[in-house]
Amino acid sequence: MQPGALPLSRRGLMAVPLLAAGQAAAQAADFRTRLARLRVGANLERWFPVTRDNHARRLGRAWWREFRAAGFDHVRFIVPADGIELFEMFHDAIADATAAGLPVLLALQDIVHQGSPESRDIDGLGRRARWFAARTDPEMVVFAPVNEPAFQTTDTWQPIRDRMLGAIRKEAPRHLLMWGGKEWNSIRSLPEMAPPADPWTIAEVHDYGGGSPAEVRRRFAPAIAWRERYNLPVLCAEYNASGDKQERRERWIEDLRAGLPVLRELNLPATLWSYSHGGWYRLQPEDGPAPYPEVRRLLAQ
Repeated sequence: MQPGALPLSRRGLMAVPLLAAGQAAAQAADFRTRLARLRVGANLERWFPVTRDNHARRLGRAWWREFRAAGFDHVRFIVPADGIELFEMFHDAIADATAAGLPVLLALQDIVHQGSPESRDIDGLGRRARWFAARTDPEMVVFAPVNEPAFQTTDTWQPIRDRMLGAIRKEAPRHLLMWGGKEWNSIRSLPEMAPPADPWTIAEVHDYGGGSPAEVRRRFAPAIAWRERYNLPVLCAEYNASGDKQERRERWIEDLRAGLPVLRELNLPATLWSYSHGGWYRLQPEDGPAPYPEVRRLLAQ
């Protein structure tokens, strides 16, 4: 006991873990509020943050500062495979992004199909969560169990979601968690989902519908109704135009120009797809942090 410290009563000793839990809950709640107020971020597609042409790389803190200066206020990563070396590269990317003041949405694994080995490997997901939880700031990093689930019914996905969230929560007691509906986190699958018992979560939807402002508002209405019903934030963690426009920049820019103001009006943060080495919905001309000028103008609106 330190000099001058008062001895704790039995009741005081019992209150210590409750106080710690309360502090963690308040921390998560505050971060959840901050996330709900975000505007526009971007996905860095799978391997983009850590490697190119099978050569490891680190984008560096200056890259992330310029990315933020372009108008993005958060970022999403997907861990595409297992392995400590890969985890360390993603950790570097997370550290650099958060140092630039960017919250990170981290999917701990890629697409998980119904009946796949990944859908059953709850222990493996827990080990991955343990590794990242020990090395990331719970006030800046959100964990999701999967990039996207691909399940036939909500009845099959929801109990697996709950087991996955439970495995992550065991290893990451202070991190906010994120999850979505059964089919690729689609908007239409969210209303079928009940929130998990874990109180420190947020929901995500993915949308590649495009269309006019009226169509966007109508398509997102179920997600907004679900948000209001359960008083839980919803993020659109992947957003861009319809698939037939994915390689025609002028067309998907049109859809973003129509849709982003609607999402702002609805207080729905959007994470654009994506910084990429490929051609689909590619937001940037090279490997630098600056997006195409047309994208930058959208971010400034």
